[in-house]
Amino acid sequence: MTENTDDRVSRKRYEREKAARAEAEALLEEKSRDLFLANQKLEEYSSNLEQAVLERTAEVRLALERTEAASAARSRFLATMSHEIRTPLGGLLGMIDLLEMDEKEPGKLELLNYAKTAGVGLSKIVNDVLDFSKMEAGVFLFEEENVDIRALIESVKILATSHETGTDRQIVTKVSDSVPRLFLGDATRIRQVVSNFVSNAIRYSFDGPIIIKATTKDNDGKTILRVEVEDFGVGIDAEGISNLFKDFTQISNPLTAAAQGAGLGLAICKRIINGVGGEISVESTFGEGSTFWFEIEIETVDLQNVSGADGLNPPVDLPPEGIQGTRVLIAEDNIINQKLLLTYAERMGLVADLAEDGSVALEKFAPDKYDLVLMDIAMPKMDGLEATRHIRERWAAEQIPPILALTAHVMDAIEEEAGQVGIDKILSKPIPYEELKKAIENVVAGNLSSSNSGPVFSSKPKRAKAKPQIEEARSLVDLMAPDVHKNLVEMFGLDGLSDFAGKFLQDSSERIEKLVSANDDGDFKEVRAQAHSLKGAAQALGFPDMAEWARKIELDETGHEDMTVLETAEMFRAKLTELSVILKG
Repeated sequence: MTENTDDRVSRKRYEREKAARAEAEALLEEKSRDLFLANQKLEEYSSNLEQAVLERTAEVRLALERTEAASAARSRFLATMSHEIRTPLGGLLGMIDLLEMDEKEPGKLELLNYAKTAGVGLSKIVNDVLDFSKMEAGVFLFEEENVDIRALIESVKILATSHETGTDRQIVTKVSDSVPRLFLGDATRIRQVVSNFVSNAIRYSFDGPIIIKATTKDNDGKTILRVEVEDFGVGIDAEGISNLFKDFTQISNPLTAAAQGAGLGLAICKRIINGVGGEISVESTFGEGSTFWFEIEIETVDLQNVSGADGLNPPVDLPPEGIQGTRVLIAEDNIINQKLLLTYAERMGLVADLAEDGSVALEKFAPDKYDLVLMDIAMPKMDGLEATRHIRERWAAEQIPPILALTAHVMDAIEEEAGQVGIDKILSKPIPYEELKKAIENVVAGNLSSSNSGPVFSSKPKRAKAKPQIEEARSLVDLMAPDVHKNLVEMFGLDGLSDFAGKFLQDSSERIEKLVSANDDGDFKEVRAQAHSLKGAAQALGFPDMAEWARKIELDETGHEDMTVLETAEMFRAKLTELSVILKG
């Protein structure tokens, strides 16, 4: 009996254990199944997540590429618009300057002054719009240079009082002794802000002085420069102040009948000051006046480490003859700017040689042939940057004179590349006569870095200058074969001969340009045809040198004396220049 009882107990225990194992196995199988399904879902989620990440990454990359393309397009558009607007505007203002130099009649001078004022006003609006566009496109850069705030404020004062609207205004400057003589900053941008403050003070006040103040204070070991411009004019109400520094915003001016400018001046000033980590604002009482101010952190420059005994750049030290006879190669494709620059050069007494594009400039250039190169940036066939690069590659640095770039482009956009190819200095179009003259004087004096008209990349030593060759010929007989001159004078008289020579000059000048253009295009048949006509006309009027050069071009003999067609044509041009001077005299 006992044994049977034990058997039953053992069997029941076995059945319980068996059931428990079955239940555990079933639970394990269920959990395994759940884990398998979970792993499947996890793998699916992982795969989906990976795909989503790839798709999102592709979307972000595409968006970035589109943003970069849009930014590049905006920069190209900005550069193009800058060039296309500034080039004709520069020509317009330059021609007005030339007319103003020669005009004596008061009535015409007044009209020219009105035209110049309108042109300068247009130039300011264009510059404001382009500056605003540069900021929007992210290509607005700041320079770091030595800034003399006293000289800067004085230059703003002189410019403001010389302008028609500011001639009768009193502008007072007060610069604290605490302000350092020199500090590091962007002089051009600081001048732009101060000039805008002063311009607005003149515009929005009728009388009373305009006060420009500059002070410094210490802020946790940092030197803070504060510049204020105070006027006693119409003032600004609270609503006007809240909108004052917004884009395309102007406040009403009871002193003028219409708004002036594009409403971007103060908005640009705010972006400039904020861009260098400063503050800008205004304090104003309606009907009593306003004080515009900005504060920026500055770093004082040690005067002992600055060239010049007074801590400034040394003055221009010109030779006794000044810049007379300086040999300059002008590379410019725009016909208006060609005329403008050549006229400028003539007035300065320079010996100018013209190249219509970069490739011609490269062909004309040779060591010790020129003392200076004025290189336009945007030209067909070969631009100024490429031409400069080729010049630097072909000749050693000591064989190359200073190369000054003339550009209507946004300077910030080309400055880096200009420095890389070897441009010594950038001059921004439109460039006034006096500014160009000053830049050339600095080159002649071997003091290229002292000019403030643009970024400087290096300085060049003084070079020997040539006296103008046009002084060698005093009359037609000096250019002509004596027997031909005698026969023509007997037949037509001196006046008749001068008339023939004038027609020859005009026709030959046109033909030599056609010849050069045809040579550039590889149209050698046209080259020979033009050379044949030039040869016949030169022989008929007794100009043996020009006849011989034309003959060599016609018969393709220029290569025998290591003279290219373009070099021979340039000699022809030089002789035509002599003839032109004689006929004008």
